Amino acid sequence: MQRRGHQTGFTIVELLIVIVIIGILAAITIVAYNGIQERARMSGAQSYASAIGRSPDILNAIGYYDFEQGSGVSVPDRSEKANAGTITGTTTYSTDTPSGTGRSFSFNGSTRINTGISLQPSYYLKAAWVKPTGGCNNVISAASGSSDAFYLPSCRVNAGHNSTWNHVTDSFTLSDGKWHHLALEFTQTSGAVGTLKLWRDGSLVATNTNAPLPVNLDLTTPVIGAYGAGNFYSGLMDDVIIITR
Repeated sequence: MQRRGHQTGFTIVELLIVIVIIGILAAITIVAYNGIQERARMSGAQSYASAIGRSPDILNAIGYYDFEQGSGVSVPDRSEKANAGTITGTTTYSTDTPSGTGRSFSFNGSTRINTGISLQPSYYLKAAWVKPTGGCNNVISAASGSSDAFYLPSCRVNAGHNSTWNHVTDSFTLSDGKWHHLALEFTQTSGAVGTLKLWRDGSLVATNTNAPLPVNLDLTTPVIGAYGAGNFYSGLMDDVIIITR
């Protein structure tokens, strides 16, 4: 008579242990992957920000504010034009920066920085590192009139001219508590129109090839952290660069 061998399988406890181990390994993998993605994002953002600083256009910078002074109501301009900004409201600096060193400026929702400079309607570039902490609003916009706005309604980047503020838009929400680099560039192409481009973290996210020329742009001045005397930004900002030609 043939005898059957004793057959055994996994017990329920053993299966549960395997499932738990797989779950732990999956969680570790996801965390590692997210970390890789974040490092890649910041690397791209920092590379693009550095490229602006090395480009020939930096010679046309009329305002470069790195907030390294750390005190006072006057913000030195590191460009060759020496267009110092003037702080209206609470003056607060932070050691939380995109690079991990130096200082940034903290906007509390009622503070703005008046630059006193003039943009040319044929070309401009505005760039800044931002880390919103609640009241997402204007990054670099007009001091008066309705020529231009570069702002964050519902923490999503929008920009435009002549009271139409959505010529370029980005659907990504900047409410993740992280630093992001933003850049807006306008180039007149013909007559009263031009191309408006929007970058986030070094990636081109929106282009409008039929954006109108900003009316009376040269008659107003850019304000950092507000639109006119209202619509204030809340959060940190660093390395603001404004270029025109």
